[in-house]
Order: sequence, then C-alpha cells, then structure tokens
Amino acid sequence: MNFVSTESMIKPKELDVAKGNPLWKFATWAYNEPDVEKACLALQNRLGANVTMVMFCLWLAQRGTPGGHLARYLGAAIKLAHDWQRSFVEPLRTCRHNFKDFIVNTDMGGGETVAANGLRDRILQAELDMEQLQMMAMFNLVIDNELNDELRSSAEQRQHAQNNLNVYFTATGVKLDPLGQTHVIRLLQAVFG
Repeated sequence: MNFVSTESMIKPKELDVAKGNPLWKFATWAYNEPDVEKACLALQNRLGANVTMVMFCLWLAQRGTPGGHLARYLGAAIKLAHDWQRSFVEPLRTCRHNFKDFIVNTDMGGGETVAANGLRDRILQAELDMEQLQMMAMFNLVIDNELNDELRSSAEQRQHAQNNLNVYFTATGVKLDPLGQTHVIRLLQAVFG
C-alpha cells in the first residue's frame, strides 16, 4: 500500500466516493505519521502482510471497536482485502515496478523518459485509487454495525490494536520475526503514542 509514495512524490487524488470515509481518513493520517510508511512497507514486503488490513485493525482499535468484535469483521475483511489486492492492486503494482525497471534499463531520450515516468505516476495513481475503493468496501463491512466511537485512552487503543493485529497475523499465517515485531511496535507508537 502506498498512500503517499515518497519515490515519486505524488499524493493520492481524493476520489469523490472516498470522501467522508473515516477508515480512509484514518489510514491516510496514520500512514503519514513518522515511521509508519516504512514499517507498513517492511511488513508488506518482508512478511506478506496486507497494509490495508493492518490499517483496518488499527482503525477498529482507534474508533473503540471492542477487540472481541474483530471476529465479526475479520473473515469478510480478509477475503475482501485478499481478493481486491490479488485482482486489482497487485497487477497495477507489478506493472509499475516492471515499468520502473524498464525505464531504468532502457536507453531512452530525455523526452521519452519524462513521458514514461509520467505514465508510471498515472499507474501509481490508479493503484492508490484502487486502494481507496478497497478501504470503502472494508468500511462498509462495519458501517451497518457498531459505529459508536467509544472514547478510550491511547494505552487502551494501543492494546486493542496489538490484539487486532495478532488476530489478523495469526488468521493469515503472517509470522512475525523479531524485526517484524519491531515494525509493529513502531506502528503502534506512531499511531497511539
């Protein structure tokens, strides 16, 4: 997931349908906190974690959804995230990475390189748009249920987030090694203090 790509320095264009989606707003805020992007991408690239699911778990904790309620959403959210990533996001990401390699390893002229990089940026934007739509679908799994945003301390939110992530990682077979655990701790500190 690349809410904001530091490699190309473009920001996601807000889709009209994503406006007003608390999950998307939370995810874009959290992703821009110090160390969160690095930690998320490390969990994704090293261990195969789905960043949208990580954000979903954090958001449920932040908004006060009791940890026990994660089971109500987890199965559907994992299936949705897996299918969406496999069908839409990963092909765009692969295309973008392959195109970057092509640009770097091809003798293009200045104008061609600029045009190719512009196209690569548009592919990135399509990837970001797909992730926004995915977040909308994930939010809709919860919207009809409990959206009471209970007030909890940061420490309670952090503990619920850790529990949610543990359940998600266990359910999907993501094995946290010591480095992976360090990334999770960095995420939790950045988001919940």
